[in-house]
Amino acid sequence: MADEEKSSPSSLDLEVNLPGLFRPEFSADNRQEAKKVAFSSDFSLVSYSDEVRYADEDDDAPIVKILDARTHQDTPLTEDSAASLFHKKGFCLFPHETKVKGWNENFLKGMIFGSDISKVYAPELESIIRNYLLPEYHVVSVDVPPAVLRRGPSSKNEFYGTGVHQDYGLTLEDYKSTLAAYDPSGQAAKQVQKTFDTDEVHGLMVINFWRPIEGYTKANPLRSKPLAVCDPDFVTANDTVHTALDANVVGGIKGKQTDQMALKYNSQHQWYYYPNMTDDEVLVFKQFEIWKDDPMNKREAMSVRGAFHTAFEDPNTPEGCPPRKSTECRVQVFVGKRKDDEGSSSLSEQQEEKWTPPAPLWPKSGSEWGWLVCDIGSIGMIFAAVGSECPAIPEFLNFVISFAIVGMLASLIKFHYSLRREGNEKRHPCAHAFSSILGLTQLALGIWGMALVFPNVTYLANPSSDTCEIGPMIAMVIPALIIAIVLVGLVGYGIYSFVVEKKKE
Repeated sequence: MADEEKSSPSSLDLEVNLPGLFRPEFSADNRQEAKKVAFSSDFSLVSYSDEVRYADEDDDAPIVKILDARTHQDTPLTEDSAASLFHKKGFCLFPHETKVKGWNENFLKGMIFGSDISKVYAPELESIIRNYLLPEYHVVSVDVPPAVLRRGPSSKNEFYGTGVHQDYGLTLEDYKSTLAAYDPSGQAAKQVQKTFDTDEVHGLMVINFWRPIEGYTKANPLRSKPLAVCDPDFVTANDTVHTALDANVVGGIKGKQTDQMALKYNSQHQWYYYPNMTDDEVLVFKQFEIWKDDPMNKREAMSVRGAFHTAFEDPNTPEGCPPRKSTECRVQVFVGKRKDDEGSSSLSEQQEEKWTPPAPLWPKSGSEWGWLVCDIGSIGMIFAAVGSECPAIPEFLNFVISFAIVGMLASLIKFHYSLRREGNEKRHPCAHAFSSILGLTQLALGIWGMALVFPNVTYLANPSSDTCEIGPMIAMVIPALIIAIVLVGLVGYGIYSFVVEKKKE
């Protein structure tokens, strides 16, 4: 952090009671296989007396000093100075004027239809991560969810996260357990393990981007319920309490439990907050971090890298101050090896190669318009078939119309979401999935077309209104032939892959 002798605004350090701290003498088994300290739906403890935690009204409730982080971070606030603090402490205040207009909090809606979060915020955050927070690493993937967690009036969560906590635990098993508590399919946790096990991945982080929204300016900054973060360097595994929360209480699956952590009071802990935040600032902090060389699943031996945090009552909040409106976005980042491990060039030279956000979906390139014209050419089948006779193949019109409509829908989805651009299949997974389903449907329809046309291919040589005219035959033969070529290619590729695998064995 910056030397405190540097010129800085007057400090707004606070001394307050922080909610949810456990008493330091509380003893809990922190091993992976041990039973977690469970909370009920009203956030009271299940198997322990609530006296093991401090309450605000307790005479011995500790007064915690929360330092004004603005006076400890270099000023003026810049991207580079913020990144420098993030590298040292795992949190920082980052200057960021976002172009997001709608803060979508509906994950299903965001996955299916997209939103400002996936279209605008995701590339903004990915740029911050790759170019400023982790420029020294090869970043394998940045997974920004299609929606954010909002708090305050007019949101799904009008309550605030008041209670010192860390959301994802210490180990990879802790993290996967929490993911599974919100994912009925169970695929999210499996995919995390699969990706983590790949050779190019060396570590995994979850980085939280927390900010006030909807009208906070320098003249009217955030004054209600700010967020405090604890410097992870001053927290040990023995200070933590492995906890579980009924996932249903926080929007998860009934009967599942999250893997979280609470914190025992320790006078050596160092707490920070950023007073008077505006919409053009974002508080960035690590929520989870693990590397392959960590002592896997040995919680008691793990380093604490995720920042404990909590909303709290600021004694300087003016009377009548409106409730806080804020949002947070938790970004999963798979990290590869350090760039300076390659020895090909200096780290500073490698860091100068800035990552460029993907181009917006519009305008389209000339090649994309060309692909669209080629793809929707199948609609010409309908014009070739309609008005002609083919009594020998009565199903021909159903096939031609079905094949053309499915192909056109798939083409329009690929075009709108620019799925031929590198990385867009991952940025728009639902559009990619729907397009793939339509592609498989078109393949099935093509097989139906092959069954219709190949036994009657002789009608091409002798077209007739009594059997089948040339228009319907051409409308059926072309897609059937294309699908036949595709099937031959798939079979050939399958045989080739099988032979290659056998040789490897």
